[in-house]
Amino acid sequence: MIALIADTAEPPMDSHPIPVAPACLSRRPWEPLALLSILVLALALRWWELERSGWGAEYYTAAVRSMSMSWHNFFFVAFDPAGFISVDKPPVALWLQVLSVKLFGFHPVSVLLPQVLEGVAAVWVLYRLVRRQFSALPALLAALFMAITPVWVAVNRTNNTDSCLVLTLLLASWALLKAAETGHRRMLFLSMALVGLAFNVKMLAAFVVLPGFFLIYLIGMPRHWRRRLLDLAMASLVLAACALPWVLAYEATPTENRPYVGSSRHNSMLELVVGHNALGRFMIQAKIPARDESVAPLSPGTEPRTIANSRAETASRMRSELSRQFVQTPTGPLRLAGGLLGAQVEWLLPLALLALVGGAFEIRRREPPALRQLTMLFWLFWSVSYVAVYSAMGGIIHFYYMATLAPALAALAGIGIAGLWGRYRQQERFAVLLPLGLLLGAAWQLYLQAGALGWTLDTVIDPPEKWLGWLHIAPVGGSLAAASILIVVSVTGMARRAARMLAASALALGIAALLALPLAWSLSAVLAPGYGMLPSADLQRLIAASSTAETGGRSRFGLFTDTSTLVEFLKANRGDERFLLATSTTQLAASLIIATGEPVMARGGFHGLDPALGVDKLARMANEGKIRFVMLGDLPIVSRRMGADAAGKPIAEWVKSNGKLVDPALWRPSRGRNTMELYDLRPQAN
Repeated sequence: MIALIADTAEPPMDSHPIPVAPACLSRRPWEPLALLSILVLALALRWWELERSGWGAEYYTAAVRSMSMSWHNFFFVAFDPAGFISVDKPPVALWLQVLSVKLFGFHPVSVLLPQVLEGVAAVWVLYRLVRRQFSALPALLAALFMAITPVWVAVNRTNNTDSCLVLTLLLASWALLKAAETGHRRMLFLSMALVGLAFNVKMLAAFVVLPGFFLIYLIGMPRHWRRRLLDLAMASLVLAACALPWVLAYEATPTENRPYVGSSRHNSMLELVVGHNALGRFMIQAKIPARDESVAPLSPGTEPRTIANSRAETASRMRSELSRQFVQTPTGPLRLAGGLLGAQVEWLLPLALLALVGGAFEIRRREPPALRQLTMLFWLFWSVSYVAVYSAMGGIIHFYYMATLAPALAALAGIGIAGLWGRYRQQERFAVLLPLGLLLGAAWQLYLQAGALGWTLDTVIDPPEKWLGWLHIAPVGGSLAAASILIVVSVTGMARRAARMLAASALALGIAALLALPLAWSLSAVLAPGYGMLPSADLQRLIAASSTAETGGRSRFGLFTDTSTLVEFLKANRGDERFLLATSTTQLAASLIIATGEPVMARGGFHGLDPALGVDKLARMANEGKIRFVMLGDLPIVSRRMGADAAGKPIAEWVKSNGKLVDPALWRPSRGRNTMELYDLRPQAN
C-alpha cells in the first residue's frame, strides 16, 4: 500500500473538461495484484465459515426449494410446493438461487453462493466505475472499503435480494455514466433496461436512484437540451418495457391458476408493488420492545450471578437480541447519523464528506462539467436519494437496507482520501485537511461505536473485553501517529524522496487504523451471525459470544428450532392430504418445507395478516381431504404485535370447534413453546 500511495497523486478535478479517455487510466504493474488481493479478502469475508449462516433467510430458502420443483412455482415465486401463496419479492434474485440449487443440489451453501459471488462482483464493478475517471489509489480504496463494509458483508452471507439489487444497479450506473460522457443513446437505454431488471429484483427500491440517473444525464450529456429530454423520454419507455412484464403477467393470470400474492390484502401484484413494498414502508407498524426494556450493555466489574439470575439474564438477553434486530431510531433528518444504523455502513463518512468538500472547490461554471465532477455528483445523488428515503421511512425498515449506501460511501471515501493526498503532496493551502481527516475519522468511529452499543465514554475507554480496548486504541493511536508524521513532513518539506515515502507510510498507517473497527463489525457477521431474515452486523453479538464461548445464535423469535419430532408425527399420520400442515405464518412453515420438501400451507402469509384463506375455504378443503393438521399459537411476537391474533381469530375458533387437540407429547420437542397447539381436523382417520 505504501508504494501505491507514494506513486499516486491525483491531478486537478477539472483536468478533463470534455469526454475523453483520461490519462490516469494507465495501469501500473502492481495494480492488478492489489485488486486481486482486495477481491480475495472480499471473498474470504463472505465464504469463510459460511455454514454459520445456516439456511439464511428461511422464508426465501423455502421458496427456492418450492420453485425448484416446478416451472409453475418457478415463474410465480411460490413459497410452498403446492403454490398456495407467493413470497413478497419479484423473481430475478430468487431465480439465480434456484439455478444454483439445480446445479449443486439443495443445501445451504448452494442457496447462499449466488449472494457471495454478487457481493464480490459488486466490489469489482465499483473499482471499475471509480477507475474510469480516477487513478488507481481511489479506485482500489473504494473497492477495499466496500469489501469490508459491515452491512455489505452481512447481506452477502444470506439469501436476501439486496446483493443482487446493488450489483444490478452498479452495472446500470456504468452504462449511465458512459451515456452521459459520450452521448450514446444506446448506453442510456442499456442503463434503463438494467434498472428495469433491478425492479424485478426488489421492486421500487431500485427506482430510488432514478432521479439521480436522470439529473446526471441532463447535466452531463454533451448534446442539446431537446436531445437530452427526448432521450430520457425514450429511456423511460425502455424502463417500463423491462420492469413491468412479469408484474402484468402475474396480474393477468386468473387467481385460481396462480398463488395468492403474499403480503397483499387483495391478491394483487400491483398492490404489492405500490402497497407493502412502497407505501407500507412509510406507514407506522408494530412497536418492537425498546432497547431500555432489554439487558444493559456489558460493563466492567460484573460480579458472578446465581443460577436463577442467570436464567433471568438469558430471558433478558433474548429480549435484547430481539430489540437489536429491529430499527428503533425515529424518523428524521439525523436518523442515520449514528447508532446501529450508522454502524452498518458509515465508518468512513468524514472522508466521504471531505471528498465532496474538496470537489466543490473545483466546480467551474461550464457545461458539461468535468467528468470527475460528474462522477462525484453521481455518487452524491445516489447517497442523498437513499438517505432521504430511509430517513422518512416510518414503517418497515431494516438494518440491511443500508447495503444500498455502501457503494456511494465507499466510492466517495476512496476519492476523498486520494484527493486529500494529492493536495498534501502538492503542498496546497488545504493540505492540512489530510491529517485533519484522519483525526476526524477516528473521532467519528468512537462516536459511532458508543452509539451503536449504547456505551458511555467511560465504557469506550475501559471496555468489558481486553480485545475491545486494543480495538479502540487502533483508530486513535494510528490516526494520531499518522497525523503527527504528516504534519511534521509537511512543515519540513517533501522535496526528498525519503520524506515522501515517510508521508506515504503515515497515510497507509492512518488508513489501516481506520479500518480496524469496521473490519471488527464485519467479522461479527461472520463469527456471530444473527437472524438470517434480517441480516446485520452487530459487535454486541461478538462481545456476547466471546464472553460466553458461544457463537452463531440465530434467533427464531421464540419458535423451537428442532422440528424433527413434529415432522415424524405429521408424516406418520399423513394420508392422501395435499398439505402436510397449515401454519399461521411462514416462519414455521419455512423450516418444514426446507426439511421435507412437502407442501405446508402458511395460511396467513409472512406475518399472519394475509386473507389468503377464509373459514369457508378451510372447511371445504378439510371436507375434501386436502388438509388435516392445523397449527395454532405459532405466531411470532412481531406478528402478534401487528395484530395477527385478531386477523386469525375466525379460523382459530373454527379449528378449535371442529378439530381435536393432539397430545403435545406426540409431536412437541421438550424445549418447544407451550403456546403452540396442533389440531387434527380428521381425528377419525387414525
